[in-house]
Amino acid sequence: MKSVYQNWNMDAELPLEIHRISNLSFYPHFHNELELVYVERGDIIVGVNEEKRQLQAGDMVICCSNDIHYYVSKDLESEVFMLIFKPELIGAAKTWPVDFRFESPFIDSTQPEFSRIGSLLRQMFQENENARTGYPMYIKSCLLELFGTLCRYLPTVPFDRSSSQRFEYKRAKIHKIISFIEANYAMDLSVEMMSERFEMNPSHFCRSFKKAIGMNFKTYLNTIRVLMAEHQLVNTDSSITDIALECGFGSIRTFNRVYKELKGCSPSDTRSSFQ
Repeated sequence: MKSVYQNWNMDAELPLEIHRISNLSFYPHFHNELELVYVERGDIIVGVNEEKRQLQAGDMVICCSNDIHYYVSKDLESEVFMLIFKPELIGAAKTWPVDFRFESPFIDSTQPEFSRIGSLLRQMFQENENARTGYPMYIKSCLLELFGTLCRYLPTVPFDRSSSQRFEYKRAKIHKIISFIEANYAMDLSVEMMSERFEMNPSHFCRSFKKAIGMNFKTYLNTIRVLMAEHQLVNTDSSITDIALECGFGSIRTFNRVYKELKGCSPSDTRSSFQ
């Protein structure tokens, strides 16, 4: 998987980013910012919380605050608009939504109520690229129309206290698991160790993890390790062997094999391409 973004350095006046991306892939993650991806052409696989779909041109997905989401473009071709922004731009304090959730985060291209969203995103993208006088106001107006349309026409489910608590409990546990892996990927992590730490039966841990993340525990762990190794290959002079060991791989042979499986090239190819 290719690392497209991790931390946004958003402008204080306009805390928003919009990009046009080819063949988007990104590992499962979550954040407070809202994220919308619109498929301009081709196909892409998207997972949000415990739902996963293959989207095609005209389809879109909305990731609300703290939703666990990921993108897969392996063996597929696509071009998408990715919009990400802080909830304050639509009048929310820290997270959005608070008192409801959408029945599904996925919006297909056959719904006429959403036919204007593509043109709104294109307009926002052009305004952001050209940065002419007053462009933040034009972008904000498009954003409000876009999310007003979603709130008016996309089916929602009210959050009662019990269902909200169940949903947040499950999601919070996966958040903790993801955060622990990202902080401790260099350790010798195993299903047994993780299930004991998070007080889950090993088989239940594996089922819950794969359902929420879209991949098994070992694949996710290797994905994080490879992304961290890629960063070191590009930004440091450390030897490939040292990087492999620092990122949790038991041997250089295993590192080379896993790296090539996930990145499509060897660690040495990555390093040489940035020199």
